[in-house]
Amino acid sequence: MTTIGIAGAGTMGTSIARHLAGAGHDILLAGRDMEKVKAAAATAGERVRAVDVAEAADAEMFLPALWYPGTVDLAREHAAALAGKIVIDIANPLDETFTGLSLAPTTSAAEELVRGVDGIRVVKAFNTVPGPVMSAGSFKGTTPLDVFVASDDAEAKQQVLALLGGSVFRGVDAGSLANARLLERMCAFGIELSQRYDLGFEFAFKFLPEQL
Repeated sequence: MTTIGIAGAGTMGTSIARHLAGAGHDILLAGRDMEKVKAAAATAGERVRAVDVAEAADAEMFLPALWYPGTVDLAREHAAALAGKIVIDIANPLDETFTGLSLAPTTSAAEELVRGVDGIRVVKAFNTVPGPVMSAGSFKGTTPLDVFVASDDAEAKQQVLALLGGSVFRGVDAGSLANARLLERMCAFGIELSQRYDLGFEFAFKFLPEQL
C-alpha cells in the first residue's frame, strides 16, 4: 500500500482520495483552508487524514488537485520535498470557454510541470474523468472508469497503474508524457460534446475492449 499526498480538497481531490483510500492506500489530504480540508477528509474514509500541504508533499507520491498553472507553482514551492518523487498531474489547462486549451498544442500541463520543477517524476492521470463522474466512481453506476496513465518514466507509470489496482478505476497505459497533450485535449473535447448535448459534466471516456 502507498501513502499519497493530495493537495486540494475540492471535488476531484476529495473523490480521488476516497476512491484510493477504498483500495487500501493511506491519503494525506491537504489544502490552504484547513477547516474545509478536515470536513472533506471526514467524508472520505478512515484512511484519509487532513494535513497541511508541507506534510502532504512528504508522502510517497504527491497529487496536486489544482488548476494549471497552480500545479507548477505549488510543486516549485515544495520542490525540495518532491525531489525524486512521483507527482501525479491531473490538470487540464482549459481556456475561458472550457472547450479549448490555454497552452500551445506542442506542450501540456504535465510537460510544463516537468520543465518547471527539476527532479520530479511526472505521471499524467485522472484528467479525462469529470468531477461529478469522479465523485460517483462510475458512469451511471454501471461503467467502470478508465484512467489513462502517461509518463516518460516507465517505472513511475507502472507504479501509478499498480496504485489503481483494486480501486474503482481501470488503469490504461497511455504511453509517453507527450500523449498528455492529447489527453488534455480529450477533456476539452468531452466538455464541448457535453455542452452540445446538454449533458453537464456527465460523460466519460472508455477504451474498448473491456479486457486489455
